[in-house]
Amino acid sequence: MRAVFIQKPLELRVEVPGDQIIQGSAVPCTLSVKNHGDSPFSCHDLTLRLALADLKKIKAKAADACVTLGEAQLDREITIAPGASVSFSWEFAGDRNAPITDKSQSPYLVFGTATEGAVLGQQPITVVMHPHYRALFDTLETVFSFINKGESWKDGRTSVKYKAPDIRKLSLVEEMTVSARFVDDSLEVLYAFKIKKFEAGAQSLNVKRGKAELTQVWTPSQYLFGDGFIRQEFLDRSIEEALSTVATGF
Repeated sequence: MRAVFIQKPLELRVEVPGDQIIQGSAVPCTLSVKNHGDSPFSCHDLTLRLALADLKKIKAKAADACVTLGEAQLDREITIAPGASVSFSWEFAGDRNAPITDKSQSPYLVFGTATEGAVLGQQPITVVMHPHYRALFDTLETVFSFINKGESWKDGRTSVKYKAPDIRKLSLVEEMTVSARFVDDSLEVLYAFKIKKFEAGAQSLNVKRGKAELTQVWTPSQYLFGDGFIRQEFLDRSIEEALSTVATGF
C-alpha cells in the first residue's frame, strides 16, 4: 500500500508493506519527503498520523473526515536541502480491537505539512479481522447456515449482521448481529437478536417484534488449544447454546 502526494515544494511518498493488515498487528510505514524547491525546507510542521476515516466524508473532502488514532514521532528538527530527500520510518502499535475496513469507514494514513488550512495526503489501509473473530463468524455461516449481510466495527467491537437460515427452530429469528471484542485475553461475544413474539388477544393471535441479547465470555483455555489453534467443537457448542435461547419448539 503506497501513495504519492504533491504538496509544493514537496513530493511525499508513504508506503506500508503488503496489501493488508490483520487486526492486532502493528502498522509499519515509511514516509519519504523530497524538496523540489530552491531553498531549504524545515520539517517543523511535518506530520504522519493513523486515523479512522468516514468514507462518505472522505469523498466529500470534508474537513472532519478523519479522527486521529495515533501520531508518529518524527524528527521535526530536520531541514531538507533543495533537491534532497529524507525518509522517516514508524510503526503504529497493533490493537486486537482496532477498527477494520468496512463499507462506511477505514483506517487511513494522513501525511504532509500540517500548516493551517493545508490539504494533507491520504492513504487507505486495508485492515482485516483478527483470525479468532473470523473463526467465529465463519462458523456461523458454514456450520449454522447464517447469511452474512455485512461486517462493521464500532466502539471496539467487530460485528457481523446475519439473516437467519430458513429452518423451523429459528423461525422466530428475523435478524442476528454478533459482535466480538477482546477483554484482556478472553473473547467477549455479544449476540443481539431481532425476533418475532406472539401475543394472544381476546380473539386473535398477534405477532410483535422484540429484541433479545446474550453475552458469552470465552477464556483462552476454553476456545484455544495450547498452540493457539481454535477448538472448533467449543465454538460449535457455544453458538448452539446461544441460539437455543431464541429457538422455538414448533
